[in-house]
Amino acid sequence: MTLDQEKLVPERDEHLKNGEFSILKGEYTKNFNVYVVGSQHKEAVEYILMLLDRSTDNALNFGIKMGTGKKYGVTFWEEEDIPEEYHA
Repeated sequence: MTLDQEKLVPERDEHLKNGEFSILKGEYTKNFNVYVVGSQHKEAVEYILMLLDRSTDNALNFGIKMGTGKKYGVTFWEEEDIPEEYHA
């Protein structure tokens, strides 16, 4: 977890408690789970899947995460950075 992410932990945890997260699994994320966290997580995932469908490499990358994060106000977390009770 980066220092920038550490600052976002309280906000992340509030979204997790409220069920405001989606999980992108395996085929798009190099075989690990990525959590999309925020009030617009569902819209963000739809947008990501549309971008990936149009992409040539079909893998979630930094540019997609940054653009989606700004557009929908979501954050991205690797499963290891998510409390155990929210693991898929």
